[in-house]
Amino acid sequence: MPEQNEKRPVSVETYFGLDATSKADAITQIGHFLAEQGYVKEGDAFVKDVFAREDEMPTYIGHSIGLPHSKSTQVENAVVVVGRLNKPIIWSDDNQVDLIFLIAVPKESAGDLHLKILAQLARSLMHEDFREGLRTLSAEEVKELMYETSLNSLKK
Repeated sequence: MPEQNEKRPVSVETYFGLDATSKADAITQIGHFLAEQGYVKEGDAFVKDVFAREDEMPTYIGHSIGLPHSKSTQVENAVVVVGRLNKPIIWSDDNQVDLIFLIAVPKESAGDLHLKILAQLARSLMHEDFREGLRTLSAEEVKELMYETSLNSLKK
């Protein structure tokens, strides 16, 4: 299981080259990836929690970005996955997505941390150069960009 960095309560993972044909397919693939990496206990159960949240309110946020998120008992350690799709997919209401941020937070610590992650990420995504970097930089550079901008204020 991944361990949180002492100074960072949230990890960043990248999933580039995501070959999905639908929103459900993309979320399922990322959920199973998180299980393989040790961030969630059981991939299918976590994916079910993400879909339950998605049913409440779709998570298309503009700029061809989907932002699914879940507070789940399946989550071991908080993580944001930056997913890049090989080809855009329809997310909701005919909106195409080529970039996905999946936020996974443990249910017991979710309240404050979950909202802080969403707020910081939303602020960063307002900037075109940030969005462009997410689409063009290497995996390590994207992680560094996320820690320096979106997750910078989320220190223990």
